[in-house]
Amino acid sequence: MPVVTDHDAVPLTPVYTIVIRESGEASVDGHPVETLPGQDARDAALANIQERAARLDRPVRVNAKEPDGSTWPLIVDWDGEVTPLDHPHPTPPPAPPAARRAPEQPAATAAAPVHLPPPTGEPVIPGPAPTAPDVDWMAPLPSEYQQMLDAVKAADASGNLPAAEVAAKDLEDALDDAYGPSHPYTVNVVAVRANIAVRSAKWAAGLELHMRAAWLRHDQQAPREETLRLARNAHFCWKHLVAHCPKHPGTDNPAQAQQHVQDLLRVLRHVEVEPIIITTTEEWAAERLPAAS
Repeated sequence: MPVVTDHDAVPLTPVYTIVIRESGEASVDGHPVETLPGQDARDAALANIQERAARLDRPVRVNAKEPDGSTWPLIVDWDGEVTPLDHPHPTPPPAPPAARRAPEQPAATAAAPVHLPPPTGEPVIPGPAPTAPDVDWMAPLPSEYQQMLDAVKAADASGNLPAAEVAAKDLEDALDDAYGPSHPYTVNVVAVRANIAVRSAKWAAGLELHMRAAWLRHDQQAPREETLRLARNAHFCWKHLVAHCPKHPGTDNPAQAQQHVQDLLRVLRHVEVEPIIITTTEEWAAERLPAAS
């Protein structure tokens, strides 16, 4: 029995699009979906949608397009239940001009991470920590560190990610010396380094940096949404170590994935991410990592 019985209660947006190609590959909203060995592309795509539903904490609407051109409207819930519909999804009414907003962006997928700090290298510091009102997570760095931050931005803007990483590490070390490793200034630069590592396809480094930033933010009760994004992207980096990614050949490393999986699970549980992400991590580890243990 499908979980979703009141179809009209499911919000009209977002509507995600799964495309299954004749080659057997699948994509979600244009982003390729990675599969485990022997896993059907449809199952992998639905698991991707399941994670999105979990992050929204509600069922979501999906159009699944088959290689023969047919389209199947579906409702997918966070627990993986799929409800086929016998009619297309309703067209949402246009928003009044004063209320128009940018379309909702999907959560991070295996093909393209989102919710990372911006590519300029500017720290994302989205609000004051509730238990420490004197610590402002949105405060800019003190002026004496502005030149070092500018060096990070300049290297990043020029596309020189190795130089941006070195400059960001120097900035983190300086802030660590002055304020300590847990200060918002330092932690936000750790998040910048995590972003650079992902964009450089350095998944092991990205995993460690994302885990560290998420843990430290959580312990200081920093604004939660950014903390969750960092934890989710740690999971994203770890999956790239587990399985081969066609876009970044040679970057998978099951031995490192095995080495870090327990640390990742501790972080995910510590910051209390959506249960489906923890379950996915456990399933991937059981499926792919025994040989590396």
